[in-house]
Amino acid sequence: MATGILVSRDLMFISKVKEVAAAAQREVAVVRSLQALEQAIGNSSAPAVLMIDLEKSGIPKSDLQEPVARLSSQGWRVVSFFSHVHEEVAGEAVELGLGEVMPRSKFVRVLPELFLR
Repeated sequence: MATGILVSRDLMFISKVKEVAAAAQREVAVVRSLQALEQAIGNSSAPAVLMIDLEKSGIPKSDLQEPVARLSSQGWRVVSFFSHVHEEVAGEAVELGLGEVMPRSKFVRVLPELFLR
């Protein structure tokens, strides 16, 4: 069963992502620190999806660069999302190579597809 890891501190959004994952019979680990992210990655047995809330992750974007690069090279899909009113966040994430970067509204639309792998 494919799994996902969500990096976020937004309780309402965490609930939404978990709901979509459950409907697809998938699991999502929620992490709020770099240490918890590394532990969740270590507990995953196969490539999955890493979802990063760029504004409410609790982890500096620059600290996410190495794990994102490593996971991407291992076949993980990495999706980072942001509020459309904060375009500067998107630019920084693209420069840092934090996967597919998209507004939160688009992320919500593609969320069910993320669990089809």
